[in-house]
Amino acid sequence: MWNEELRLLRTAHSSLRTSIMLRLPTLSPKGAQKAKPDRATARRQFLALKPVRNPNIEQSETEGRVLLTITPPDTRLSKVLSLFLPLSPEERKKRVVLDPLGSHVWRLCDGQTTMEAISKSLQKTFKLGTLESEQSLRQFFQTLGKRGYVGFVQNSGRGDTQKRSAGE
Repeated sequence: MWNEELRLLRTAHSSLRTSIMLRLPTLSPKGAQKAKPDRATARRQFLALKPVRNPNIEQSETEGRVLLTITPPDTRLSKVLSLFLPLSPEERKKRVVLDPLGSHVWRLCDGQTTMEAISKSLQKTFKLGTLESEQSLRQFFQTLGKRGYVGFVQNSGRGDTQKRSAGE
């Protein structure tokens, strides 16, 4: 008897919750969603970005290639893990060796050089086409941005600059 009443109560509660959720009005007016920029606008915005290196990443050159050395931040989890698996500070560092194309691009990530200038430099140095160099840059910076190795400086329309993290 008790179980049957509890089941009915749960059923009534879930149907009430569903009907309430279905009746909620939308809070934004129609068409208020942010419109996606067209391809030409998106391309112009991409080419206007100025990539900047993460200042916490050390870099060195070996045989014409850039070697990035990343020291992970100390978190609670890393401190707890270090009790069970002690690593020296050198062992905790992650090293990434960039290929010649990536090394060339990395050297140009100074916060002053635009993506367009980097693309043209790739076209000239590595004999790439416009589309090929822009796609390579987009892929390269998506990867570096996800890892937190780079950020971007974007000119706003008022002449000042805005810093953006790579994840935006």
